[in-house]
Amino acid sequence: MEKLFILLLQLVVLFVFVAGELTADQRKQFIVFQNECMQETGATDDMIMKALAGVFSDSPVFKNHLVCMGLKTGIIDSDGNFHKNILKKGIMLIVNNEAKVDAMLDKCHVRFETQQESAFHLMKCLYEEHFGA
Repeated sequence: MEKLFILLLQLVVLFVFVAGELTADQRKQFIVFQNECMQETGATDDMIMKALAGVFSDSPVFKNHLVCMGLKTGIIDSDGNFHKNILKKGIMLIVNNEAKVDAMLDKCHVRFETQQESAFHLMKCLYEEHFGA
């Protein structure tokens, strides 16, 4: 029962914070990607829920989950490049201020030694810049 509650809560939070302006099909696809990446990487509901609250796990499992989501959504390509334009489009669905989004990306879009570290620091920085954490 607790697992079902966590899943439902996760879906609600994802819709509100991540998929706010997405179409029904895009939301469904996002959930499919999320579930696939959780299965592929071993990321847990707890890791995802904590990240949505601004507590990012330093675990390789969570970092691999971020890369998986990036690959599936097109933010990261197979060569490991992060596509700032695709990321910007997604952030603009949540933060309707282009100047702020550009400033966030200028600060947060930094390439690290691995895709995992790049994805982790990008996500953490974007969260902090948007929510002031």
